Amino acid sequence: MTRIALVGAGGMAGVYADRIDAIDGADVVAVASPSSAESFVDERVPSATAYADHEQLCANEAVDAVAVLTPTHTHREIVADVAERGIDVICEKPLARTLEDARAIREAVEASGITFMTAHAVRFFPQYAEAKARVDDGAVGEPGVARTKRAFGYEGARGWFDDVEKSGGVLLDLAIHDFDYLRWLLGDVEHVFTRHTDWSREGTSEVSHSLVRFESGAVGHVEAWWIEVPTIPFTEAFEIAGDEGHIEYDIDEVASVEHYGMEATSAPRDPVGDDLPLRKDGYYRQLEHFLDCLETGAEPLVSVEEGIESMRLSLAAIESAERGEPVAPAEVSDR
Repeated sequence: MTRIALVGAGGMAGVYADRIDAIDGADVVAVASPSSAESFVDERVPSATAYADHEQLCANEAVDAVAVLTPTHTHREIVADVAERGIDVICEKPLARTLEDARAIREAVEASGITFMTAHAVRFFPQYAEAKARVDDGAVGEPGVARTKRAFGYEGARGWFDDVEKSGGVLLDLAIHDFDYLRWLLGDVEHVFTRHTDWSREGTSEVSHSLVRFESGAVGHVEAWWIEVPTIPFTEAFEIAGDEGHIEYDIDEVASVEHYGMEATSAPRDPVGDDLPLRKDGYYRQLEHFLDCLETGAEPLVSVEEGIESMRLSLAAIESAERGEPVAPAEVSDR
């Protein structure tokens, strides 16, 4: 049995607890949070033990792995402490709030030799993974343009998410999903040009659009926003076009994935289906992959270095929006 501890007791902790509960051979044995660990344990994992912080947890529990599910700006300290104890880690994206913190995480991981995974779950959702596999197999020929969208509405203030110094805002916290996916799909980035606007009521609404030029010559369009209008549902979509075909996905469509190639073929669009739905859940698949890496010693799909490079692209987008000009990821300072 793989004994897993959750550090953090917010929304993502609930996602992880439910998925781990469904995986044979894994169990959540402890939860750490300064404000809500006890109530979270009572409601979600009554067999686990609650702790006030990760240090108490690690000092009192024999665990095989820790999931770091806390606000972005806290990741560095937690990962460094856990890695020093030789415990394997999966850490939610973005890896850190600053490149300085991200590099410190990399140093701690390399010094300890632990298995470490940056949790970029979009790579594991089947519609995204299938599109990547088809592009790799030549289904669209040479990719030329990719377009993504990720957005949702919300109600009221959202705590640390509204504090850009802690969360990095929509470009670091939300757009990074698609920046990471497009890097995985299309390779290294030459530069990014971003427009961004925001306004505040109870919470902070943000809207962004980024144009990404890849070293291959391909172009990516990344739309990401969150708006304080609670009736707006979560939405995500992508289109990938090449010289021999086109793949598209839209969560709002009943048949959500279509492939138009040189031959008239298409794929079922239902990204969940009735058969083994957890098998098609990206968070479940991500955790399965992480646990398999713990067992086999394989390198996780999203390493600490991959986490840094996707974060660097988000930070370049933030800098581009501030400067009003394209920014290369290599230009990004320790911000």
